[in-house]
Amino acid sequence: MKNQMMNVQAPLPIGEWKIGDENYFISFALTKKPNPLRRFFAWLFFGLRWIDFPQPKKVEEIKPSMGIKAGVTKVIQKGRHRR
Repeated sequence: MKNQMMNVQAPLPIGEWKIGDENYFISFALTKKPNPLRRFFAWLFFGLRWIDFPQPKKVEEIKPSMGIKAGVTKVIQKGRHRR
C-alpha cells in the first residue's frame, strides 16, 4: 500500500498568483484555476495577479524571483488520513 502512494505524481501547475515587479516578486503556482470573482477580489484587496501558463509546467520550469535562490515544493495528499 505504501509503495503505491510513493508512485503518485502531483498534478502540474496551470497558472500562478504573482505580486511584485518583473525581477523581484512572490509567486505560487496552482493546479486549479480560481474563478473570476476570486481573481478579482485577490487583485482588489491584495494586489495579486493571476497568470495562466500556455500549457502546464513542471515545477523546475517556473522562474524564481531574483532575490530567491531555491524554491520549496510540497505535495499534500487529499483525503482524511494524510500523513
